Amino acid sequence: MRTMMAMGVMTGALMLGACGTSDASSNDGGTVVLRNLAETEVAALKPAKLDIVGDLIPTPSDKRSDYYLLRHRSTLAGTSIAIIRQEHDDRVAYARTEVDCGKRLFHVVGVAPTRGRVESDVAHDGPLRSIHGMPLREELARYVCERSGTPLAGA
Repeated sequence: MRTMMAMGVMTGALMLGACGTSDASSNDGGTVVLRNLAETEVAALKPAKLDIVGDLIPTPSDKRSDYYLLRHRSTLAGTSIAIIRQEHDDRVAYARTEVDCGKRLFHVVGVAPTRGRVESDVAHDGPLRSIHGMPLREELARYVCERSGTPLAGA
C-alpha cells in the first residue's frame, strides 16, 4: 500500500515537473507579468531565425517589445486560446493566453522559452479576470478577438 502511494506521489511530481510549471514570471499577486516576460528566466536567447513568423500585434502601451500572434483557436466554452511571442532585445518568451471577448476577461495559461513548451506549461495566473486598467492585456485581447471573428466587447 505504501509503495503504491509513494509511486502515485512520484508520478504526480514527475507530471508536474513535465508540465514546466513556472511562477518565476509572476508578481506577488500570482499574476503573470507579460510586459517583462522576455526579461525573466522564463525567456531564452532569440535564435537567428524563428520558425514561425507570426502576426505583429499593435501594442502602443509597450513600445520596448514586439508581440506576435502565432496561433489562436476557439474553445467549446466560447473563449479564445492564443499563443503569443514576446521579443525584447535579444530575448524571446512565449505565452499561452485565454480571452473571453464578450466579457473582456483574460488570463495567461502558460509561459515558456519555446513555442513547443508553452503548450504544456502552467503559469498559475489564476482564473479569467477583467482587463480593466491593464492596457497591454487589453491590446492583446483586442487583437486576438478580432482575429477570432468576435470583437472585444466595449468597456
